[in-house]
Order: sequence, then C-alpha cells, then structure tokens
Amino acid sequence: MNKSFLLFAGVLIVLSACSDQNEGAANPESASQEREPKPVTLHVFTDASASIDIEQELVKKKFPHITLEIIKNGKDTRIENVVSSGQQLDLINHSMGSIWKLYDLQLMSDLTPFINAQKFDLTTFQPGVAEAMRSYSDKGEMLALPYELNANVLFYNKTIFNKFGVSFPKDGMTWEETYELAKRLTKMEGGVQYKGFQFQQQNLTWKNQLGLPLVDPATKKALVNGDGWKAFLEGMGRFYLIPGNEYDGVSDTEGFTDKQNVAMRVGPNILARVAKAAAEAGLDWDLISVPVFDRAAGSGSQLIAPFYSIPVGGKHKEEAFRVMAYLLSPEVQLHKSRTGRMPIINDQTAIRAFASEIEGTEQKNIAAFFKEGVGKPIRATPYDGIAKDELWKKALPAVYTGQKDVNTALREAEESIHLQISSLVR
Repeated sequence: MNKSFLLFAGVLIVLSACSDQNEGAANPESASQEREPKPVTLHVFTDASASIDIEQELVKKKFPHITLEIIKNGKDTRIENVVSSGQQLDLINHSMGSIWKLYDLQLMSDLTPFINAQKFDLTTFQPGVAEAMRSYSDKGEMLALPYELNANVLFYNKTIFNKFGVSFPKDGMTWEETYELAKRLTKMEGGVQYKGFQFQQQNLTWKNQLGLPLVDPATKKALVNGDGWKAFLEGMGRFYLIPGNEYDGVSDTEGFTDKQNVAMRVGPNILARVAKAAAEAGLDWDLISVPVFDRAAGSGSQLIAPFYSIPVGGKHKEEAFRVMAYLLSPEVQLHKSRTGRMPIINDQTAIRAFASEIEGTEQKNIAAFFKEGVGKPIRATPYDGIAKDELWKKALPAVYTGQKDVNTALREAEESIHLQISSLVR
C-alpha cells in the first residue's frame, strides 16, 4: 500500500471526526435536552415539620424538575388511612415517637445504599446523632435521617427573680440547685400564686437524661423498676410537691408566656412564643442550659428529633434521598437556623446564626441551646413507647400528687408494661 494512500485515508478520518464534533456543537440545545432530568413528583407525608412549606420552596429552587406534593396529617389523612388508600408515598416526614409504627407500615427502608452512592457524609451530623439513629436497627441500618435538633433549655422570668430578690440562674446548674431556687420563688403575693418551676412531663421523660433502659430487647421485660427511674421520679416529682407549685392543669408554656406566674420552665423549644410574649406582653426573660442530674452530668439527653424516611415501596428513592441530603446541607440548615429551627449538622455558621431573625433574642443567652449534647443511645425497642407512657402519664403524676410512693408507682408501671407487651407478642 503506497504512502500517498495512507496519508489520504488519515486525512479523511480526521475530517470525519471534526465533522462529528462540529455537528454536536452546532446543536447544543439537543445535547442539553438529553442531559436535562425528567420531571419527578414526590408525594411527601408530613406530621412533624412546621417548616415544610419553606422546605418545599427551597427544594423547588434547587431541583426545578422535582415537585413536592405535600400530604399533611389531619383528621381524614392519618398515616394509616393514607397507606390503606393506596396512595403512593415517596418521602415521610415524622416525629421520633412514631418510628416503630412507620417501620410496621413499611414506611422506612435502609438508607445506607443511597448514603454510599451519593457520598453523604454522616460525620456532618452533630456528635451522637448518627449513633442514636442506628440504635433503631439490629442490623446497624440507617432507617431515617433527622433534620433538626430539639434541645431543651431552661427559660426564666427575670421579673419574678427580681421581685423576690433571688439571683438569676446560670448555665450548668443541677436539678438539686434548681429545686432550691424553685422553693424560694414559689410564693403567693398580691393575690397571685407564683410558681418556682414547671416542666413538660412527657418531654423530659422521653429525653431521658439519665440514659436509662426501658425494655430488655431480648426478654421483652420492662426495666423501669430500679434505682435509675426511681431517682428520676423522685427528682422531678418533688418539684410539684412544693406547696403552691403543684401542677394545676395549666401547661408550663401557658404559665410562663401567658399568665407569667412561672419563674422557670423546661420543655420543648418555645423560643418564638417567648419572644412574642416579650414583645406583646412585656415578658422579661432569658435562658440557661437545661439542668442536669448529679449522677449524669455531661452525658446529654436521648435524641428526640423529627426525621425523613423513604418507604420500602417508594418509586423515586434516589430523588427522595437527594432531597433529604439537600435539606441537611449547610445552605438549608443555615436558612432554617435563622428562624429558630436548631441545626442538626455540626456547622458553626448555622449554629452562630440560630434565632438571628427572631426579634427580641438579641443579648439573650442563645448559646445555651447548644450546651446539651446528644447522650449515648439506649438500645431501642418497639415497646419503649409503652414504657414511656406508663412513666409520664401514670407513675410520675401518682408520685407528685402523693397518691403513691415511688416504689409502688414503679412496681405497678412494670406490671402494666408487661401485660401490654404480652398482649402484643402472642
């Protein structure tokens, strides 16, 4: 074969290649359309998120091809009804207390494959969060991703402290110190019964600062009748045994923000409501970190946080996880943090911006929200909710109303838990 022919053939190949490239370049719109993701609608059931509308807007801007169709929990749209109706669900937004119900309804699946495929870094969570979520699976699965912390703080009414000449509380107090303050601040004056301290009983029981087990996962027997829960019931119940500080049916939140006769209050985050009461009704307030038990100082509370999960039968799992990951991005966490939603990722910019858009929080001890860490998780079981309800609904009130001594209350709680579990496992 002569060299001239080879040279000619080579030129033809080069020209052909250039022609192909030019053809693609001449039609960029066609190439762009091929790369454009197809429109996807994700059906999202929400029970827990007060900011779901904000999230919907943010997702639309980030992913124009993804539309979130929101189904909100209501009288006729409870999760069981929605599932039984055959409605397709792609993403679930719920609270921690319902995690086992969602598991039974197959509304949770292992997110590990998507975590790996999309290179989602679990170390971005604040310390203890990922470990706490894995405690819900025997196999170490990650069944959900929490997107917001719900840390406790102690709010206090400065006017009441000043009225009775008592120094303001400080970060790092123990429950013993709080109890002594509560006694000094519980007084009747000018026809008003001032209460030294009130707390949200369900919240503190669920938060379980002492890290106490509830049910043995192997034997399915209750573990509440012991020294640990006895210390909790006695330690918290004694506040409502202070004469004048009895629980009278008025919620801790209403007493602190509306009636303003409660000097100190602990429970779920009510920062926005407190700031509103200050602006509209003159509440003079500040806050400190949640008090601790002497025996568990520095250990932190159990994680109680709203989360997102993906149903077993979800049709758009990759897109659903992409949305979840975006809602945990520094960008979104910062946006929500400014409005008083606690960031769950360890991002200092988002943490420093917490509540910056809530008027009236300037010069307040906002950093107190981040002084309580996530405690080492107890081994979770599907029966923990039964035990928690027995403790906060029955045993604790029985102690602080004086109806039963703590040993009797715990023994009866244990018996009731055993009966309820037995009726479920047969």
